[in-house]
Amino acid sequence: MWSEEQKSIIESNHPIKQVIAGAGSGKTATMVGLLEEREKVKSIPPENTLVVTFTKKATHEFKERCRKKGLSSAYHISTFHAFCYFALKHYDNSKNWSLYKLLAESKKWEIIKKFLNPLQFEIGGIPFPILFKNGAKHFQELSLEKYESFQTSFQLWKNQNYYFEYDDLIFDFLKFLDSESADVVKNKWKTLIIDEFQDTDEDQLQIIKKMNFQSITVVGDDWQAIYGFRGATPKPFLEFPNHFPNVVQFFLSTNYRSKKSIISSSLLPLKKNKEKITKQVKSFRKEKGTFQVERIKDLELDPIKIWKDWYNKDSSTVILTRSNYRKREWIENGVPSSQVMTIHSAKGLEFTTVLLDLVFGWSEDIEDTDESEERRILYVGLSRAKDNLVLLIPDLTKPNRLADRMSEDFSIRNRLRNRTLRWARFW
Repeated sequence: MWSEEQKSIIESNHPIKQVIAGAGSGKTATMVGLLEEREKVKSIPPENTLVVTFTKKATHEFKERCRKKGLSSAYHISTFHAFCYFALKHYDNSKNWSLYKLLAESKKWEIIKKFLNPLQFEIGGIPFPILFKNGAKHFQELSLEKYESFQTSFQLWKNQNYYFEYDDLIFDFLKFLDSESADVVKNKWKTLIIDEFQDTDEDQLQIIKKMNFQSITVVGDDWQAIYGFRGATPKPFLEFPNHFPNVVQFFLSTNYRSKKSIISSSLLPLKKNKEKITKQVKSFRKEKGTFQVERIKDLELDPIKIWKDWYNKDSSTVILTRSNYRKREWIENGVPSSQVMTIHSAKGLEFTTVLLDLVFGWSEDIEDTDESEERRILYVGLSRAKDNLVLLIPDLTKPNRLADRMSEDFSIRNRLRNRTLRWARFW
């Protein structure tokens, strides 16, 4: 039933484990198997075990898998933020948390607009999402003093009106863990299993360290760390052994999802990334699979025709895009909304046939773009495909465009053309 790699994780009694799991390697099944083994040998009570997932959907899936296996219902399975809210609501007496509610995005921008109105001439026409992007980098560059004043006023408004944001839960729970009241929480949860650890941040890492867990299993893939815009970073996963020196690392190397040629192609964008955990990816499926590159010319080749051709072969064909804007363009041109999605929303999913759009929608902001993360995003998109992978790339390349630089990995022609252009520009 289990591979040798999976068995080594499931049967290990080591208290601190770091599982480095590649795409399609069966990590969720392994985590459930770990719980199954612990119940069988009665090593750790379910009521003292916290299982952290990245999304509500993943939480539901994990609970359903446990139910089908007949496992205990006493595990606390939730997202990181949901756990913080649960603990604060039940154990933190400094606030009446039952009165607090999540601040909706529309309400948030409405309030922020009022607070920033006196600064409208200094901010100019910078859209709010860009102003607050990357930890409000642009806002702080305009005026650190006024940014801090805004933060103080906005936080006071939220407290007076009983609102919280997801980040508030993390910060408040961190502060709570330094109080004597937190002892009951630390004593209750002794075991932690956390999925998608590559998408955590430094504050969440501090929570793990302050909780004093006796047993920790972190599962993740630094190659799939794609939530930098939320403040997440692969650094806690890459440097986990520095924080927990007695950790034992395990690898899940076999990809059960994709055919061989798709796996080989999906790894290409990561070659230029320097900060990563080196791992071997083995293909379980020996069929070659379909991988092809389609050049998109504005007039001569209609990308909708490519989609229709593949849709006629496989009605479950999905188009993956980098941005919601590009997604809308496909829908406006006739692709059903259920068959086009952003790469971020497709993370954790798999499809028989994937058309991945590398033509438009990728960042043009060289200064604020993390190219390493963009390459990881491309990897996530490519690795969603099981049998057929079609990469759409621009026919006319521009060496300074990120999408075109990444398309070099799949096109000798683009690589040679861009090198020639760079050489000409240099001279």
